[in-house]
Amino acid sequence: MGGSASVAIRAGMTGPAPRAGGSAAAKGTDRAIDFRAMHNHGQRSELPFLEGLAKLDWKDREFFLLMANAGSIKKGSKIVGCTPRTARIRFARIEDLMGTSLAFRGNRGLEMTAVGKKLHAKVQKMQASMAEAVIPADDTGTRTALRIAVTEGLGSFWLAPRLVEFQAQNPDLTIHLLCDMQKVDLTSGNFDIAVQLEPISSAVLVPLRLGTLHLMPFAAETYLQAAGTPRDVDDWPHHRLVWQEADQVASHLLPYHIGTQDPGELIAITTNSSSAHFRAVSQGAGIGLLPTYARAISRKVKPIDIGVHIKREIVCAVHASQARLSHVERGIEWLKQAFSAETWPWFQDNFVHPNEFEGGIASGNVVSLFEGYIDLIEPAGGSPGSGQGSAH
Repeated sequence: MGGSASVAIRAGMTGPAPRAGGSAAAKGTDRAIDFRAMHNHGQRSELPFLEGLAKLDWKDREFFLLMANAGSIKKGSKIVGCTPRTARIRFARIEDLMGTSLAFRGNRGLEMTAVGKKLHAKVQKMQASMAEAVIPADDTGTRTALRIAVTEGLGSFWLAPRLVEFQAQNPDLTIHLLCDMQKVDLTSGNFDIAVQLEPISSAVLVPLRLGTLHLMPFAAETYLQAAGTPRDVDDWPHHRLVWQEADQVASHLLPYHIGTQDPGELIAITTNSSSAHFRAVSQGAGIGLLPTYARAISRKVKPIDIGVHIKREIVCAVHASQARLSHVERGIEWLKQAFSAETWPWFQDNFVHPNEFEGGIASGNVVSLFEGYIDLIEPAGGSPGSGQGSAH
C-alpha cells in the first residue's frame, strides 16, 4: 500500500501497523495476540454471570423462571403460594447472588434486563436437558414403571384398594405408589405424578385439580359415650383431642378452630401418621379431624357437628415433559376417576355432610370396594366390615 501508514486493531488500543517488509512471523504473532485478547475479554464478561449462576440452587433458578414466566411479582406469588412481599424479597436475594439487576419493576410488571433474559434462557435450557435425561422409554417391550407419590391417607386408604383393578386394565404397567406426607421433587425424575394438598409452585410442572378434601371432627362411639358429645367449640376444654403433625397438614389452623393460642393442654395424642391418627380416633382416644369420606369406609367413627370444617384442594402435578407419555396419561385419567365428584360426593367443592351420602354408602358401591381391604387391616377381634380411614 506504498508508504502510507495502516492501522492494526488490538485489544483496547490502536497503533501503527508493522513496517512494510517486517517478517511474516512477526505479523502472524501480532494477529494471534489480538485474537487471544478478544477471546479473554469475552471470558471476563461471561465469568460474573457464570459465578452468579453457580450461587443459585435449583429452587432459586426455578423460582426466577416462574416469576419471569408469570410476568409480575403479584401473579408469581399467587402461583408459589406466598405473599408478594415475600416474593419480592426472594427475587431481590437472587439478584444479589447474581450481582446485578435481573428485571425492571413497573406498572406492566417485570421487564427482564439483558442479564435477566440471559438467565431465563439458560435456566429453560437446563430444565429441558433435565427433562430429556429422565424421560423413560415407552417402546422397550418391557413393563413401564408408573411412579405415583401421594399423601399417606389418600394413598393407603383411598387409592390402594383401586390398584388391583387399574393394574388389571393396564398389565403393561408396574405401579409404584409412594404414600407419604412429604412432598416429592418431580424434577428429580424419581416420580411421574404427585398428588398433594398444597399448591403447585414449579414453573415446569403441569397442575391438575382433582377434587376437594373436606375435614371435620370425628370421634368413636365409645369415646362419646364416656365423655359426651360436644355441642360447640366452647366445649373443647372438656374433651381430649387427637392431632396429626406432619407436612401438608394445616397445623396452623388448630388454634383458630379451638379458640385458644395454646392448644397443647387439650391434645391427648399427637402423631405424624395419617393411619395412626385414624386408629387413635377410632379406638376412642379422643376427637380428631378426619375427611368426611372416613364415614364412607368406616362405621367406627361418627361425625361431630360443632361448626368446624376445613377445606383442602387435592391437586396432582406432572412434569411438562412427561405429560403426554402414554403411561402418565393413563395414570392421570385413573386419578381423575378416583376423585370424581360425580361418583364420590365427598370430593365435591361444596361441603356435603356425611349424613347426606349415607344412602350412597348403603347401596354397596363403596362398601364393596373397601370391604375386603379393610378386613385385612382390621385388628384381631375387630368386627368384619368395620374399617379405617385417614386424615389426609
